[in-house]
Amino acid sequence: MSTHFHPLKVKEIIKETINTVSILFDIPADLKESFNYQAGQYLTLKVNISGEEVRRSYSVSSSPKADEELKISSKMIEGGKMSTYLFRELAVGDTVEVMPPQGNFTLKEANPLVLFAAGSGITPIISLAKEALVSDDRQVYLYYGNRSTEEIIFKAELDQLKEKYSGRFLVQHFLSSDGERIDSDRVKSVVAGLQNEKADALFYICGPSQMIQATEAALQKSEVSEEQIKIEYFASPKTEKKETETASPTSSGNVNDIVVVLDDEEHEVSLNDGETILEGSERIGIDPPYSCQSGVCTTCKAKVESGEVEMENNFGLGQDEIDEGYALTCIGRPKTAGVKINWDEV
Repeated sequence: MSTHFHPLKVKEIIKETINTVSILFDIPADLKESFNYQAGQYLTLKVNISGEEVRRSYSVSSSPKADEELKISSKMIEGGKMSTYLFRELAVGDTVEVMPPQGNFTLKEANPLVLFAAGSGITPIISLAKEALVSDDRQVYLYYGNRSTEEIIFKAELDQLKEKYSGRFLVQHFLSSDGERIDSDRVKSVVAGLQNEKADALFYICGPSQMIQATEAALQKSEVSEEQIKIEYFASPKTEKKETETASPTSSGNVNDIVVVLDDEEHEVSLNDGETILEGSERIGIDPPYSCQSGVCTTCKAKVESGEVEMENNFGLGQDEIDEGYALTCIGRPKTAGVKINWDEV
C-alpha cells in the first residue's frame, strides 16, 4: 500500500450544513488505481496553514458501488485548524496533498445492518449505508443524533435514499434540542426490536467518544457479541493512560535501539526515553505516514518484524491485526530489544 502523499486538485466543494462541507478531488488517470477505495475508509490530508504543516484524516462519504466520485466531508470545529481551513479558505482548483485511502471500518456481510451515528460521525456511516443499499437487498437501519435540524448532515440525501429504498432503509433522527438522544435505553430498544435478526446483524458506530462508549456498552448489555460491533473513533477517548511494563530485553542490546523500514530502506533509530517509534523516526529525518498521533486513525500502522512493541490506549487496531503483528507507531514503544518495524508491509 502506498503511504505517500499525492497532490490532488479540488474539483468541487459542497456546503452541506451551516458548518460542514464535502470536498471532491480530481483524480489523475495515473492515480486512479491508488485511489480506489472502499466505503467507510478515510483520506489523510496534509496542508500548510500559516507556515505550519497540518495533517488530519477525513472519512469518505461517497460509495464506489454507487459510482460516486471520491468525496470526503468535514465539519468545522472550534479551534480546528484543518477543519476551519477546509470550510473557510479552501477553493475549487486548489491543490491538497492527499494520501491514498486507508481504514478497516468497511462493509462486511450481514443482514440487517444497524448504524448508529452522531454529528459528523455520519460521514463514514452514510458511505456504508449507500454501499449496502446498492449492493444487495439487505435491511439497513440508521439511528442518527444531532443538536438541531439545521445541523443534520446529508439530510436531503438521506431523505432521497429513504424514499428510493422504501421498506429497506429506516432512518430515525434524534435531536438533543428536543430532548432526544441515542442513549442506553434507545439502543437496548433497537436490539430488542430485531428479535431473531440480532444474531445475524452487524452494528456500526461512529460519533463523539462518549456516544460511542454508551452505545457499545448498551449493545454489550443486550448480549450483542464483540465481533458484531464495529467502531470508528474520530478522536482518542479520554481514558487513563495504560501503565507500561518495564521493558525487558529478549536479546542483547539496548531496548531503545530499533530498526525501521520505509521505502525499502533500513534506518537505525536510538529512541530517547519515553519517545514513541514515530517520534524517534521523525526526529532523525524519516517521513513515516501518520495523522492523528493518538492511536485512532491507523495511518501510522506498521508490521513488527522482530521484537515486541507495546501500545498505549489503542483504539485503532483490532485484536486480529495485533495478532498478525501490526502496531501503531504513534503510540508504540519497544518492549524488548531487537525491535524492527516495517511500514512497507502494510
